[in-house]
Amino acid sequence: MIDNLEITRRVQEALPWIIEKRRDLHRHPERSGKETRTSALVVRTLEELGVEVRTGFHTTGVAGIIRGSRPGRTVGLRFDMDALEMQELTDHDFRSEVPGMMHACGHDGHTAMGLGVAKVLSGMREELAGTVKLIFQPAEEDAQSGGGAQYMIRDGVLKDPDVDVMIGMHLWPDLDLGAVGTRPGAMMAGSDPFIINIRGKGGHASMPHTAADPVLAGSHIVTALQSIVSRNVDPFAQAVVTVGVFRGGTRYNVIPETATLEGTVRTFDEAVRLQVRDRVIAIAEKTAEALGTVAEVDYRLTYPPLVNDPGIYERAKSCIQDILGPDNFIEVPRPAPGGEDFAFFAKAVPSAFLFLGYRKPGETPVQPHNPHYDFDESALGVGVRVFLRCALDLGKGVSA
Repeated sequence: MIDNLEITRRVQEALPWIIEKRRDLHRHPERSGKETRTSALVVRTLEELGVEVRTGFHTTGVAGIIRGSRPGRTVGLRFDMDALEMQELTDHDFRSEVPGMMHACGHDGHTAMGLGVAKVLSGMREELAGTVKLIFQPAEEDAQSGGGAQYMIRDGVLKDPDVDVMIGMHLWPDLDLGAVGTRPGAMMAGSDPFIINIRGKGGHASMPHTAADPVLAGSHIVTALQSIVSRNVDPFAQAVVTVGVFRGGTRYNVIPETATLEGTVRTFDEAVRLQVRDRVIAIAEKTAEALGTVAEVDYRLTYPPLVNDPGIYERAKSCIQDILGPDNFIEVPRPAPGGEDFAFFAKAVPSAFLFLGYRKPGETPVQPHNPHYDFDESALGVGVRVFLRCALDLGKGVSA
C-alpha cells in the first residue's frame, strides 16, 4: 500500500503542473453546456497521460478511466468544468480573456484537480484496487435546464464499469487553507426556481373597480408565500422561499394586464421539497383567484437536496484525517443553502461531497459568484491528496 508521505511527495511534485492547467482554464472560461475547449483540453491531457477516455456525455462531458492491478470497486470522482457570465475584475496576469465570462466559482480549480488526480494516479496503477472513473461534468451552473449531472447519468456515465461510490468536492471560502470538511446527511440544499405569471384586467388607475389588478394580486402572493416556512414546514426542518423579481406595469396611472414574480426555494429534505412546491402552487393560484385574477405557476424541480451517505461519509472522514491529520478534518455544522447538482450522483450511488478550504489566517475571502473571486492555488494540492486517498481506500473490496 502506498503511504501518505509518498502521495504527498508526488502531489507536490505535480502541483506546478496542476496550477499551470488551472491558469490555462481560467484564461479561457466557457459557459454551461458550451465547454468545448475545456473538454478538448481534458481529453488531450488524459490521453497524454495514458488514461482511457470516453466522451459523448451531455455534449461536452468526459470520463477518464484508470484501472487498477487488482479487483475492487469502481470509485467515481466528479469535477465540474463550466464558468459564469460575469466580467472578471481581478488583476491577475492569467485573468479571463473572454469578455463577459469568468471562472467565479472555482470550477477551473476543480477541473485542474481532476487532471492532477489523473497525472498522479496513472503512476499508481500497481497500488490501485478496482477502478477510478474521473467524471468531468458540464453545466453545473445551469440550474434552469436541470444541470449537467443528471444528463451525464442519462447518457451512461455511471455504467461500464458501474460506479459503486462517488466523491465530489468544492472549493469553500469558509474553511481554512489545508482543511477539508463534510457532514453526514444533508450537505447542500435542493434548489428549485419558480415563475408566477398573473393575468388580470387592465384599466385606469383612477377606476380600479373596472379592472382586475395583477399587481395587487402579486403583492398578496408574495406576502402569503412567506407563510409556508412559518406555518407549513416543520419547525425542526428548514426551508427558504424567496421572491427575487416582481415585474408589472409601465405607467404610474395604469393598472396593467399582467405581472410576473420569479423566485427560488431551498430545502434540505425531499419530502419538505415537495410539500413547499405544492404550497407555492396552491397559494399563488388561490390568492390570484380570490382577487379576480389568474396565476399560472411554472415551478421547476431542478437540483434535489444533496445528501451524503452515512457510510461513505465515515469512509471519507477517515481518509481526510489519514492524509491531512485529524486537526484538518472539519465537521461541517449545518448544510449550505446553495444548490449543487452533484446531488443527482448522490441519489444514484452512495456518495459524499466535501468542502475544500482556502481561507488564510486573518483573511475574509471573496465569496463565489463575485467578479473579484479567487482562491489560494496551494489548496489544489490538498484537494488532490484527499481525492487520491479516497480513491485508493474506497476502491478496496468487492463491487456491488
